[in-house]
Amino acid sequence: MRSIKDWQLVVTKNAVEHGFIWEKGDIDSMLLRLHSEVSEASEAARDEDWNGLAEELADTFIRLANIAEVMGVDLEVEVEKKHDINVSRPSLHGRKRK
Repeated sequence: MRSIKDWQLVVTKNAVEHGFIWEKGDIDSMLLRLHSEVSEASEAARDEDWNGLAEELADTFIRLANIAEVMGVDLEVEVEKKHDINVSRPSLHGRKRK
């Protein structure tokens, strides 16, 4: 099984081979493309298109992995660090209560 870092490398190589040569200065465009994939996932869920949802979630991961690689972020390390923080938080933290 590939690590997240492996996926970052694989999807970025594929993106470059298909003409998507991003640089750090392209972060706004990259994030907008990520947002569009999340929107497509939302649309698939709304339509109860579960296969479409799965595909759009995969597209979202691919975009995120590509952004992380371009920006020099080791997503696997960052996910582990953030998960450790989240584990120590109380239930429903940040949620406004009535």
